[in-house]
Amino acid sequence: MAEEITPEQAQEIVSMLTQGGAMESINTSLALGLLPLVESIGDYELLNKLVEHASVVAKDDVEKGWARFEILKRNQGSIDDVAELAYNAESIENGEALAAAVLHHHALMLLSIDEIDGAQTSVRRSLTLREKLEDKEGIIFGLAVLSRCARANEDWETAIIHDTRRLELAVNNQNDLLQMEAMADVAHAQASLGELATASEMYQESLDLAKSMEDPAGHLVASWGLADLAEIETRFDDALLLLSDTMHLFMQLGIETPELLKKRLRALTNLEK
Repeated sequence: MAEEITPEQAQEIVSMLTQGGAMESINTSLALGLLPLVESIGDYELLNKLVEHASVVAKDDVEKGWARFEILKRNQGSIDDVAELAYNAESIENGEALAAAVLHHHALMLLSIDEIDGAQTSVRRSLTLREKLEDKEGIIFGLAVLSRCARANEDWETAIIHDTRRLELAVNNQNDLLQMEAMADVAHAQASLGELATASEMYQESLDLAKSMEDPAGHLVASWGLADLAEIETRFDDALLLLSDTMHLFMQLGIETPELLKKRLRALTNLEK
């Protein structure tokens, strides 16, 4: 929701729900739901108050668990603390969604320190719960983590299997953003296996979606991959054109152009001279 409204609207909504003692009537679910809006306007003092309030007014173990999860995420809770919360959540009645989310986060923490086997164990358990809940979007996110684990081991065939299922689910859910991301990941894995024609096709489809959504991150990822393929084939003009198009989108949206993109464009421009 925070991405669909202006900062002024976010400020108005947050003020209406939290000022003048209004926060006392907010339940745990609403308090946690407001966090992205509060974060979007940069009011971190209020954000911390909302997290604390969510914990205080939690009416059952599931709500206490969600509040505890937010506290751990926002205060750099340890891997062991997160693992303990996941273990406890699995034993709570109706705690499957909480356990799945915590296990997913645990997997990401392990992946960040290159504990690949442990990350795969946690995310597979998370996926089992999300399959049971029929949480399609959660399954897509879990498959993305499994893909990252496979990539860390340079197991490109397995990465493609996970990313292809992600793509199928994203298409079925009509989620263009997740479809765009999955296509780019399939393309990268195909390129790593030397399947350049397939990679080019998938990157182009990802880029087309990024353009239709005016998504600068997706535009950059896909155009960067296509530029890599162009450079492999010594099509430097094409690489320059692709990345210049991405820079223009950043400028059009009023977003600062990433330094790596500027550096690569300068290098390509020098090649043309």
